[in-house]
Amino acid sequence: MKEKTKVPGSSAIEKIGDRLSLIGTIHVDPKSASFVRETIIHLRPEVVALELDEGRLAALESPGRATGRGGGGSFLAMMLLERFAGEMTGSPPGSEMLRAVEAARAVGARVEFVDLPIGQTIGSLRKLPLKEKVRLGVDLLVSVALLPFGGFNLSKLTENLEEQLRLFRLRYPELSRLLLDVREEYMVARIRDILYFTTGQVIVVVGYGHMKSLARGLNSVMTKPAFSSSITWNLYTGQ
Repeated sequence: MKEKTKVPGSSAIEKIGDRLSLIGTIHVDPKSASFVRETIIHLRPEVVALELDEGRLAALESPGRATGRGGGGSFLAMMLLERFAGEMTGSPPGSEMLRAVEAARAVGARVEFVDLPIGQTIGSLRKLPLKEKVRLGVDLLVSVALLPFGGFNLSKLTENLEEQLRLFRLRYPELSRLLLDVREEYMVARIRDILYFTTGQVIVVVGYGHMKSLARGLNSVMTKPAFSSSITWNLYTGQ
């Protein structure tokens, strides 16, 4: 059973079963960050799962020291790419992930990472068709050039999302497969595993553009744990 609630600002929360809540956010919106933090503090979940990998969280927490598994040139390239894609889909990572971690630590929740490691995504992007690489390079340059001027309304990013995603897929069929489809399949599998091996509430924080696909993929997943939290004793009476 799914229950979706649109909240003030640019966030939404969707309840799937009795233990799983998806929070869809606009990553660059401070209101989303506040909503994520308040929801985690209120629900006090067992697990807070993030649309990140461990390396990208480390880079967000210490951007000046972004090296290693999730940093350096790969991290910068991914940030630029997601910033560009985010203007179309509402999903470059931002402060709501950091607020989610802070809130999780405050309530004693375990933090899990459900996104593909950045190295795998970057490696796949190198295999993009040439025409998509050229198109992407041009669009990235335009996006970076316009970055200081802002130019998009946060309140409008969640409107006509299906149309935005449709246009993104038409312009970048292989890129959208890698950034959306492949990652979402991985996220569904990771969330399923978390549900199977926990008994408490699970909150998943993702970009608004991923929310519908993840909800569809998780709708048939059991939210009951794969093990029993109770123990039955059988006593032999000798009769």
